[in-house]
Amino acid sequence: MTHDLRTPLASIKAGVTSLLDEEVTLQPDQRQELLRSILEETDRLNRLVGNILDLARVRAGALVPAKQPTAIDEVIESVLHRMRPALSRVRVRTLIRPDLPKVPADPVQIDQVLSNLLENAARFTPPGGEILISAAPWQRSVRVRVADQGPGIPTGDRERVFEPFFRHDDGEARTGSGLGLAIARAVVLAHGGRIWIEGSPTGGTAVVFELPVDDARSVRQKPSP
Repeated sequence: MTHDLRTPLASIKAGVTSLLDEEVTLQPDQRQELLRSILEETDRLNRLVGNILDLARVRAGALVPAKQPTAIDEVIESVLHRMRPALSRVRVRTLIRPDLPKVPADPVQIDQVLSNLLENAARFTPPGGEILISAAPWQRSVRVRVADQGPGIPTGDRERVFEPFFRHDDGEARTGSGLGLAIARAVVLAHGGRIWIEGSPTGGTAVVFELPVDDARSVRQKPSP
């Protein structure tokens, strides 16, 4: 975890140091590249700190969604816009059904779920590969699927990857805290939904989650008249 915190900090410091060095002459495109790198690493650090705080809330039993009618397609659009720099090395395609119903959800927490899933997908998808995000009604829920073109996850590890700090070893040196999927599962479960791993037709990994359109748990908790 210390390594994962120091890595973006080191990149941010290196970028700022270069920008402040009066002895170094930077071309406009080099300056823009440094600024984009600083922004991307700042977002990455912010997501990591958010995951650490969310893990603390999960362990304290304090991860309570502030639910409101939420349009999942709008959350997806917002996340993709914010993460554009981090997703620049891959292609992102969306398949969003136009008849998606709103779900009772905490939009900030669902934003965190999607951010974590996309960050993982971008980490494992080779440069120029594709990430496919789909969302559609399914029975009394909305189902969201994030599929990458990475090496895939063996069936035996598909449950373990949701454990905090677990990292799947695919033989490549990759960064990551091992918290993203753990937080995603905690948030989805707190919303009364479910989340799981599937294989992808492209040979990669698909993470699928469902959020109920009706909050059945709240209905059951209402006292009888």
